[in-house]
Amino acid sequence: MSSSDSSEIWQVEVGGQVYEAPFAELGTWIGEGSLQPFDKVRKGNLRWIEARRVPGLLPFFNAKEQGIPMPVLVNTTDAGVANPAIEHPVATENFQPAYPAAVIVPEPIEHSIAVPSEPESKRHDPDFCAVHSDVHTVFLCDGCGTGFCKVCPHAYGGSVKICAFCGATCRTLKEVLQKRTETQERTAAIDTGFGGADLLNALSHPFHFKTSLFLGAIMFAAFSLGQSVTALGGLYMIVSALFCLMLSNMLTFGILANTIDNFAHGRLDADFMPSFEDFELWDDVVHPLFLSVAAYASAFGAFALVMIIGLYLVTSSVNSQMDAFQQSVEKIPGTHYYDAQRTVDQSGKVKDVLGNIASKHNEQLAAHDEAARGGVVPEQEQVPDRETLEQEELWAQAQASQKQNLESVLGKAPDTREKESEAMLQSFLGLPAPLVVIGAIFFLWGAFYFPAACAVAGYTRSFMATINPLVGLDTIKRLGGTYVKLLLMGFVLVLASGIVGVILGAILAPLDLPGVGNLPAKAIGALFGFYLWIVFSCVLGYALFKKSDKLAIHS
Repeated sequence: MSSSDSSEIWQVEVGGQVYEAPFAELGTWIGEGSLQPFDKVRKGNLRWIEARRVPGLLPFFNAKEQGIPMPVLVNTTDAGVANPAIEHPVATENFQPAYPAAVIVPEPIEHSIAVPSEPESKRHDPDFCAVHSDVHTVFLCDGCGTGFCKVCPHAYGGSVKICAFCGATCRTLKEVLQKRTETQERTAAIDTGFGGADLLNALSHPFHFKTSLFLGAIMFAAFSLGQSVTALGGLYMIVSALFCLMLSNMLTFGILANTIDNFAHGRLDADFMPSFEDFELWDDVVHPLFLSVAAYASAFGAFALVMIIGLYLVTSSVNSQMDAFQQSVEKIPGTHYYDAQRTVDQSGKVKDVLGNIASKHNEQLAAHDEAARGGVVPEQEQVPDRETLEQEELWAQAQASQKQNLESVLGKAPDTREKESEAMLQSFLGLPAPLVVIGAIFFLWGAFYFPAACAVAGYTRSFMATINPLVGLDTIKRLGGTYVKLLLMGFVLVLASGIVGVILGAILAPLDLPGVGNLPAKAIGALFGFYLWIVFSCVLGYALFKKSDKLAIHS
């Protein structure tokens, strides 16, 4: 090999990092143990190959393996003779066939600084360098555990330090101690197991980051209130409500994924709120939204399908009833299907009746007032006659009609919404029994599986893994009894949320507005719901942390 070939820059890939060095220096790396036979190397932009396939490096690997002094590369023109051990050139992907440099094995020489060939544990204090016993340890070898000062480990690529004895990677003493502490804490936590103490820690964890808690709660409350604008009607309001729903799911599942990732890897003191310093649309908005869709679909997708079928059947039944009612209305005086003159007459009679009702009520009030003063109530006033009952019925119908007209403009009143909800529930309960049973089973499945879906979304951050029930079931299997505790804690949080919602609805009932509902109760409920979601995320994180060995989650 010519001198130009010896000085040509080669690339070496180790541990995912790429380093560059002249070809002549690679022999030194082999002698130090920095370059192994199966490490990838290449010249220029050619293909990567294993170092042992480069003919010029093969003598160095042989010398390293046999424990003999490293050969020295010299130019064939300077040496005068070629190395007899290499008779023919070998062509590889990285270079053309050429006769490599001659390899001359020098006689052993004595070095000014004697470095032991292997560590002697009896003489080495881990707090001091193995070579310079009066200098404190800065690096520790991952392989043999020998301590070195700042200058003793061999430098590899400028940043990687290599042990002078075994060739393994060295790390700073601070890193080693921090890793050792984390390992001890993880082992102790796993031995302790998942329990009530973790729920208490989860309840207090959000208050360690008050700024994140305050800002996140305000954002979530704003997104929750934004979902109520559909009551105002219009396409733009519907789109705005959907957009707020997406943002609220983005926020909650972003917190879930970030918290679980930190806790599962042992970072129990990390902030629950994702860092938005390096904001990216996909990572911070779209990806969490997809994770939420996958989690809800895998847990409650089947139940939603049954609900859609049931809603279709209920709607069809209501439409049939409305058609029958319409046919009966055609025969009632006062409708546009009846004779016009009779309709006018009927309307006049209704007005007269309504006017008589008012005077009748006034007379009844006067009679009752007279009776209260000791007078005698007339006989006809004591027992309502048939005409009075009909008049009161017409009055009730008039009030109902007026209420319906007001609701068409201002929105439905709370009692109307309650009656409609009761009617809808009764309609669903009136569905065929097999459909109701199947819906109940799928709802129970969703309640059981949802924590597992959230856990998979958090520690895998994969849409396909989250939506795949097999991954969730495998997670449940690995968690074992911990998952039962997780379900109980989740039930407690849901129960607390329901109780707070009922209390807020009762206290703030006077503020319930037609159409938009009770906005103050929704806002305060959203603040509390956001806090409970953080607690739920922390509980999941603690559970995965305590079972990280079963789930193969490494810090």
